[in-house]
Amino acid sequence: MKSQVLGVTAVITAAVVLLFGSAFTAGQGAGSKVPEPPLLPGQKPYSLDLGETISYSQSKNFDIVGHSYFKGEWLTESARQRGMGCGFNVPRVYKGVGYFAGYDDPPTCFGVVIADVSNPADMKALSFIPCNPGTRCNYLRLNAAGKILVVGMDSSAANPQQPAGGPAAQAGFAFYDVSNPRAPERLGFYPTLPHGATHGFEIDDRYVYGCATTAQTKPANHELLILDYTDPKAPSLASTVHIPGQYLEETYEPRDQKNLDGSPQHVWCHEVNYHKDRLYVAWRDAGMVIVDVSDRTHPEIISRLDYVPPFHGGATGATHTAAPVIVDPAKDPTLVVLTDEIIACPPGYGRIVDISDLSNPQVISTLRIPHVTDNFDRAAGKFVCPSNGGYVHHPWFDFRSPGLLYTAWIEQGVRAWDISNPFLPREIGYYLSPRYPGRFPNRQVREVYQDRDTGLLYMADANGGGITVLRWVGPIPRRPVPAAAPGAR
Repeated sequence: MKSQVLGVTAVITAAVVLLFGSAFTAGQGAGSKVPEPPLLPGQKPYSLDLGETISYSQSKNFDIVGHSYFKGEWLTESARQRGMGCGFNVPRVYKGVGYFAGYDDPPTCFGVVIADVSNPADMKALSFIPCNPGTRCNYLRLNAAGKILVVGMDSSAANPQQPAGGPAAQAGFAFYDVSNPRAPERLGFYPTLPHGATHGFEIDDRYVYGCATTAQTKPANHELLILDYTDPKAPSLASTVHIPGQYLEETYEPRDQKNLDGSPQHVWCHEVNYHKDRLYVAWRDAGMVIVDVSDRTHPEIISRLDYVPPFHGGATGATHTAAPVIVDPAKDPTLVVLTDEIIACPPGYGRIVDISDLSNPQVISTLRIPHVTDNFDRAAGKFVCPSNGGYVHHPWFDFRSPGLLYTAWIEQGVRAWDISNPFLPREIGYYLSPRYPGRFPNRQVREVYQDRDTGLLYMADANGGGITVLRWVGPIPRRPVPAAAPGAR
C-alpha cells in the first residue's frame, strides 16, 4: 500500500511541477544550464588568488571584485589538513567591517570572523569570536547603531571543542560589544535549553526574534522567542509563539500531522524577517506564518499559508525563508518571496505570494531553475537529480529596487531575478564560483548580503570557500507594482 501511495505522490508532484512550470514561469527565458567553471588538473580549489578565482568562475552581469578563504588558527584540524578555508553561513557588513558566521558542515569554522573588508581585494581578519563549547554559531545579526553583535549558539557534536567535564552545551543567544572590532567583548547571554537548538533570527534596536527549542517544546522543535535586550548584559524573555502541537502533551492539528506519503511533518520555526511590527516567519511544513508584534508581550498570528500537503517538505521540512517585498518602507508589503530548503529530489524552489489579503495568501508565481527541478523520468515515475544540493536557500533584495532579487542556490551559485512583474519573474544573472568540494560536490552558497554603502554583495560559501565579493553590473528592474497582485484572484 505504501509503495502505491508513493507512486501516486510522485505522479501528483510531477504533474504539479509541470503545471507550475508552464503556467507560472512560461516564457521567462531563464534557468538554462550554465556550464560548470573549469578547474585545471592538479589545481587546488583552496589556494586560488583573485585572478584565478575570476578565471575559474562563470558569471553573467556580475563582476568579481574580491575573495578570501579567511584561513587562520580558528580552522578545525580537518579543514587545515585539507587546505580548506572557513565555511560561512551568514555575512553582514557595515562601514567597512564584515561579520561572518561560520558553518559546521563540513566542519571548518566554529565561530564568527570579524574582518576589515574596506578593500575587497585584500580583506583581513581582525578578530574571532568562538562559539560556546559544543555549539555551532551559524547565525548573527548586527545592531549597527548600538555596536552590538547578536550570535545564535546551537548545539553541535561537530565542534571539536566540547564542554570540559561533560556539562551540557549552552545553546542560546549571545550579545557582544563590537565598538572595537579588534577586541569584541561579550556582554550577556540568554540560555534557551541545555543541549538545545537555535536557528534563524532577526533583531531591531531592542528585541531579538529568534527560533529555538525550549523546555516546553517537543524534542528538536523550535518555537519563536521574543527577547528584550534593552540591557544586553541581562537579556530577558518577553514572549513566545508556537503552532498548536509543538508543545509537550499537545496534539498537532490535522493539517500539521502527515505528508501525503504518511511521513510526519516537520513543524518548527526556522527563519524570521521583520518589518513594521510584523514578523514573516518560515515555519517549515507549517508554511509561512505572519505574526503581529505591535505588543511584544502578546504577539498574535494574523496570517498563514500552509502548502504542505499537497506539497512535500522532505526530510527537514519545507519553508526556509519568508521575505517581504518592501516597495514602500512606510507601508505593509503585499508580496512575499518564499524559499523552500528541500534537500531532496526534486529540490526546493521559490514562490512569490500575494498577501494583500492576509486571510487568503495566494501563490502567484514560482522561481525555478528548470534543468534542476524538471528532471522527471517518466518511465521510472520519479525525479532524477545529479545531487541533493540544487535547492534554493536565502533571498536578498537589492536596496536600489526590490524588483532585483538575489537568491543563494547552494550548488547552483547566486541567481539574480527580475521580479518587477511578480507574475512572471525572470532570471537575469548568475554567478558560479570555482568548485569548492565539501558537503556538496561543487559549492555550498548559503547567503548573499548587500552592503548599502557600497552596493557590493558578499557571498558566503560553506564548503570552505570563504567570502566572495561581487558587484551587480546588470539592469536595475523597476519596483514591483503591488496593485497588480489582487489580479491573482
